[in-house]
Amino acid sequence: MTRPPQEPDITTLRLDRPGIRAVLGDLEAEIMEVIWSRPPGDAVTVRDVFEELYPRRRIAYTTVMNTMVRLARKGLLTAERRAPAYVYRATLGRQAFVDRFVRRALEQLLVNFGGVAAERLGEYLDPQTRTRLLRLVEEARSRRRGER
Repeated sequence: MTRPPQEPDITTLRLDRPGIRAVLGDLEAEIMEVIWSRPPGDAVTVRDVFEELYPRRRIAYTTVMNTMVRLARKGLLTAERRAPAYVYRATLGRQAFVDRFVRRALEQLLVNFGGVAAERLGEYLDPQTRTRLLRLVEEARSRRRGER
């Protein structure tokens, strides 16, 4: 049964890692890249992903399967039972995923470190954009207060 997509669980940010590996593990990132390399909306099986990864990364089928299940739990993939296997689809395209984690990281920095983070970001922005940024910081703080 297909479950509706959820907000992706992007809670880890490792700034010392390149690209999407800042928020995903190495294998998770490789699997997502395989899925994103296909036409949007195409379904893949664990076998499809395993066969693409295996020549360059000698890995067990069950490791790929467990990682794809974990990506589905995180809301990055949807899983649908199609006998005899499950098929998976990305809930977001690559660019939407990057946009989502960058937005979340910036919001977290701005909420946690407010003025300092806004000042640093403001160094890269024109005055009008900086004013808008400060307004967005206040909106994010208000939302966070409402969630508590």
